[in-house]
This record gives sequence, structure tokens and C-alpha cells, in this order.
Amino acid sequence: MAKPIGSLAIAAVVPLLAALCLVSCTGGDARWCAPVPSMTVEQACDAVCGTAHMLKLCLRTLQPRARRGGGEHRRRRDDAVTRYIGAAARGALDAYAATAAAKRGMQYSAALPAEERTAHERCMAGYDLAVRFMGRVAGDLASCETAAARLRDDCDGSLAGMDACRRKLFGYPASPLYGRNLADRNKTMLVGLLSNLVPMPTPPPSP
Repeated sequence: MAKPIGSLAIAAVVPLLAALCLVSCTGGDARWCAPVPSMTVEQACDAVCGTAHMLKLCLRTLQPRARRGGGEHRRRRDDAVTRYIGAAARGALDAYAATAAAKRGMQYSAALPAEERTAHERCMAGYDLAVRFMGRVAGDLASCETAAARLRDDCDGSLAGMDACRRKLFGYPASPLYGRNLADRNKTMLVGLLSNLVPMPTPPPSP
């Protein structure tokens, strides 16, 4: 079960935060943006992952490895959590595309019953929804006004798309798409968990 992300988790990263920043928002309004925390990959994953499986997925997603001199070196430095969200979102989108390609590769198979083929088509409608919402995540990260508010909505929308596909595949657990969807759902959930590390924007202080 995923760890709840609440005041305790936010308090844990407060020492890592910078000063508050003031930004201009649509319509000339201004909001004080809560600073985006910076931490290592390990700290971010430990903060949001409540199971060994999700922790392993998080570390694998966020720890790019570069081969140097025949060895592998993992990046171990503080970085803004929005960078981690972006990396996880790109990973989810890549996974969606791979699943869609797998579906296209089997849709004309004579061994695929017509009912299962229809289930695959309906499943992909959920993926279309997930792609639309997840594709907005990177844009959400460009503004603190949307980073905390719409970011969470976009993650929820992507997860709803994954669940819509899953419901269509319930009767076909042996389908290759069934297992792919479960894996893709976990990648989608990881983006949502990481987004909880982005503080909500607050109104500017009274003069």
C-alpha cells in the first residue's frame, strides 16, 4: 500500500526548500508559489513508495545509468522533484506507446477471438484518455499555478484511463494486454505519487 503523503512528508523536505517565489498568473493575479523541493532520487522514492515493488520501479525509472569505462555509475545528487515527475511521465508515455504497438501487432491474428479483439479496442480508448492527460503533465510543470493543482488532476485522469482499459480486459486475464496494462498502471501511479511532493500554491500574503 502506498505511503500517505501529508503534512509529515512535506515537513520532512522543508529544510531542503528555497525561499518563496512570486509569479504572475493569468489575468494579472499573483500567487506565492510554494518552493519546489530538491532531493536525491533515493529520498524522493523513499518518501512516496510504500511497497518494495513500487520502490524498485521508482528507482529504476529515475536512476539513469551511464556506462563509463565498462562500469555503471548512478547519479546521486539533489534535483528538483519536478524533474523526477517529468522523467516518470515520459516513461509512462513510452509504456503506453509500447502497449498500443503490441495491440496493433495482434489485432489481425486469426487466433484472437472476435470478442477479445473488441475488448482490446475498448481498452485502447482508455489509453487514449491516459495519453491525453499524461501528455499535459510536462506542461503543468512549467507553472507553479498549475504544477500542484492541475498536475494532480492530470495524474488522476491518466489513472482513470488505465482503469477503464483494465475493466474491459477483466474477462481476458491471459491476454498479453492484461499484464501490460497492470505494469502501465503502476508507472502511471508512480507519476501521481511523485506529484504529491509538489506543494500547493498559496495566495500572496496580505500587505
